[in-house]
Amino acid sequence: MRTPTRPEGAKSISPDELRARMVKEALNSPLPADNSRQLEIPQDSQMTLPVTEILPYDRNPRKRRNDEYDAIKASIQATKRLTSPLVVTRRPGQDKYMVGKGGNTRLSALQELYAETGDSAFLYVVVTYVPWESESATLAAHLVENELRGEMIFWDKANAYAEMKRLIETESGSHLSARALEQALKARGLPLGRAILGYFAFAVEQLSALGDAASTLSIPKVRELQPAFLATERLMKHAQQHDAWAAVRDPALRDAEQAWLVTGVLDVAKIVEGLDQSVATLLGEPVEIVRLTRDLGQRFPNEDCASLLAQARLQLQPTLPDSRNPQAALHSNSTVVKPAQPPAAASPIPVAIKIGQASPLSQVQELATHFARMNQVADCLRLSAAWPTGFYMEIPENDEPIDLTVNGADRYYGWWMLAMLSQQLDDAWSGLMPEDSTWRQAQRQEHGRDEYALQHYMDTILGMPIDPLSLGKRLLLGLDSIALWLDLVRAVSSLRVGAAERFAVKGDTI
Repeated sequence: MRTPTRPEGAKSISPDELRARMVKEALNSPLPADNSRQLEIPQDSQMTLPVTEILPYDRNPRKRRNDEYDAIKASIQATKRLTSPLVVTRRPGQDKYMVGKGGNTRLSALQELYAETGDSAFLYVVVTYVPWESESATLAAHLVENELRGEMIFWDKANAYAEMKRLIETESGSHLSARALEQALKARGLPLGRAILGYFAFAVEQLSALGDAASTLSIPKVRELQPAFLATERLMKHAQQHDAWAAVRDPALRDAEQAWLVTGVLDVAKIVEGLDQSVATLLGEPVEIVRLTRDLGQRFPNEDCASLLAQARLQLQPTLPDSRNPQAALHSNSTVVKPAQPPAAASPIPVAIKIGQASPLSQVQELATHFARMNQVADCLRLSAAWPTGFYMEIPENDEPIDLTVNGADRYYGWWMLAMLSQQLDDAWSGLMPEDSTWRQAQRQEHGRDEYALQHYMDTILGMPIDPLSLGKRLLLGLDSIALWLDLVRAVSSLRVGAAERFAVKGDTI
């Protein structure tokens, strides 16, 4: 075996000297860091902690002081203990524990009692530790506890669920639809329906300017405000003033807060009234027009604002346009009626119609609008003060066959019955339609459309015109829409008699 050689210049050391050097180095080494606070306790367990080492939950969904705070504090002072342990958790990387599931009120009371008395009975508390899961899970645990106790006001809940949605989206890295949010909350022990979540979201997004008065919000109040706000916002979008929506909305809400500070009552009707007035001022419209348009928008939330605005003007100003310039009147008054919600069972004539007071033209347009709604063709109806009958039908924008829907028969008959009554099948007046009208272009062979264009739309979208036998059978069915159509026929006949000049084709003599 080869004997190791000592490097040249190396100094020899005795065993005693080596031992002494090792002891010295060991004594000079620092102690290991105390990482006990960073060690995660792997499962639920109980321990005793000083209340000074426990933090309140920094995302506590309850923002307002608990009305029972003084009573809870007095009870703890009398018994010098909690009836049930606090639940605590600890965020990764933090030293102190934090309330993990309700209990913020009890912790605050204990901390105050210890600070006031110095009594060690209030210093140490038995807690149940639960391992950290996630931010959303911790907020959910607090919400579940508060929901069980029924202690939170509507406004605090609305903001808490908005924060919950934000946390879940951050953790998942994806946007949550209404349905996905409902399912995510249910999985966390919070089975709320989409309607309630919708009220919460609306309140947070639209009503924050109420300030302290928001504490008095409730589901009934939000249910009353929401349709009015949404209808007004749609009107602002239609007027290309949506950027000014917040500037109109928030002052009305701040005025409501000031009134609440004086009266203690949050007057929902006053909020809507103030909103109507502000919008009318901004748009330069009479407040009555804005109010009626907004009301129609609430009743028919899926209809186009242009149609709603036109209907409001017809009801409040039922005078005929200047007959000397029918082309200008057509382009300024031609409107699109978008589909409305299926109407509830009611009389064929809508409540807004006052037959004895409205002009013949407005009667026709109101009846045509209601008939179109009943037959699911409101998306194709156009109201025009210059068109002889006051309305005509347009080809569906989505190019979908009108008879291939749930209400296919109603939609097919509704479209053709209105088209025939409007007299648009005769091309004598099609020049009065807007130049971008698909029906006009096909009928007049404009914009590159050939002689077969109209036939193509009938073959693929509209179906062929109703034959007399099929129409007769339809009229005998006794449907509410048939009674309404007969009223419309009579109204058109009255308009023809009372304003024959409207139906005169250029070059004709009356």
